[in-house]
Amino acid sequence: MSIINSYDNSEEIVKAEIFTKEQQKLSENAIVCFKKELIDEIENMEEFEEYSNIEVCGEKVKIYKTKVYGKDVIIYRTMLGGPATAMMMEEIHARGVQNFIFFGSCGELTSDLKKGAFIIPTAAYRDEGTSYHYMPASDFVEVKTATKLEEIFKKNKISYELTKTWTTDGLYKETKDKMKKRVQSGCKVVEMECASIMAVAQARNINAYQFLYSDDTLAEANWDIRTLNDNRSPLLKECLKIAFEIIKEI
Repeated sequence: MSIINSYDNSEEIVKAEIFTKEQQKLSENAIVCFKKELIDEIENMEEFEEYSNIEVCGEKVKIYKTKVYGKDVIIYRTMLGGPATAMMMEEIHARGVQNFIFFGSCGELTSDLKKGAFIIPTAAYRDEGTSYHYMPASDFVEVKTATKLEEIFKKNKISYELTKTWTTDGLYKETKDKMKKRVQSGCKVVEMECASIMAVAQARNINAYQFLYSDDTLAEANWDIRTLNDNRSPLLKECLKIAFEIIKEI
């Protein structure tokens, strides 16, 4: 059976609730990052308290809690790639979280984006496998929360770019011809999780918000690492502040 015909909406054999029913309940809101640097910063912030953990591939990932505009919020670092991110999202949701705010880096596919720009994805090209288990086959999955996210960015006078994104789980097979096709289909950036996140959100009736920041670029003749190895602490703290404003408005 081809993967494009593999979607099946019958009952799951293994459910997240099996593993989480004895675990600590979490708040309704979660902020999710991809960078250890931010978690290292949070460990030294008085407003954050280590609260729980989640185990992924034998590794315990710490979960912190805080209050944002009077709302209880947890924050954790997810793993790279759609499958791990989706699995953690399922288990965190089973423990009570309904609203997820994700932020992470992306690569630029076109030369018209500003260096370090914030990106609001409007749709994700499904060049990965996870989303095909959560929704019928299609080229793109719509980011249904993009309009609300844009309103929040405008209200807070945060500069941003709207675009489709290319989600791939083949980092080292981002070929030049594939990139040209994705640009032709409207994608200005590439990353590894958005399509999976939004497919899970739609299947489980979860509110998932995601914004990105541009890092490296594939738009030049040769790959340009740009800010990929820079100190990201100031940028990540800015992303955290934006996530707080999103929590305030949802």
